[in-house]
Amino acid sequence: MTVTGRSLGSAVLLVLSAAALSAAALSCGGGSKESEFADDPPDAGALPPPQPTASVPPPDAGLPPVAVPTTSPCDGVQSLAMTTMFQGRAAGEAPRMQPEGAPVCNVVPEGQTASGQTFMLQPGNCYTFLAQALPTVTEVDLQLEIDLNAGGQPGLAAFNLKPVLAVDSDTGPTAAIGAKQNCYQWPFPLPATAKLVVKARTGSGPVAAQAYSRKK
Repeated sequence: MTVTGRSLGSAVLLVLSAAALSAAALSCGGGSKESEFADDPPDAGALPPPQPTASVPPPDAGLPPVAVPTTSPCDGVQSLAMTTMFQGRAAGEAPRMQPEGAPVCNVVPEGQTASGQTFMLQPGNCYTFLAQALPTVTEVDLQLEIDLNAGGQPGLAAFNLKPVLAVDSDTGPTAAIGAKQNCYQWPFPLPATAKLVVKARTGSGPVAAQAYSRKK
């Protein structure tokens, strides 16, 4: 078959028209899915929902800390009151005796104790020990203790002594050991270091103790 130039041109036009229609169809139909998501950012994953956290209670800024009662020395007024009371009692409960060392005087909570300075228990001496409390303490206890750990008395270990040598048997705000004609006598031939311990059994407040001595 002989193709003329005019027929060839018509065929080329037909092919180009078909190609244009096909491209138009692709741009409207086949690329619709791609164009649908073209403006959306890539999915970077959804943020997880916030997790519940345990509530932390705020620091307690309410009540102040409870003060713990402590032992403290007597003031000047309390010490003078105790000294006056001991002087009044000594004439009847510690006759012809002299004070042995300084008194112990402390303000103590209920159930707590105060210890005095150590002094020497001497063979051949007679002792009386007095304890006193001011009105806020209604029951005071007194005991005489030996200091087995004190230096200079190694010979006492052989006697197997207990730390507590004597206790009072009184009730109320006063107490005594070896009062009046029943003075306490150290029964061993060696001297010993001792101390008085006074306790506020009932009530809180000032308590005091004093040792007295004389030759037998």
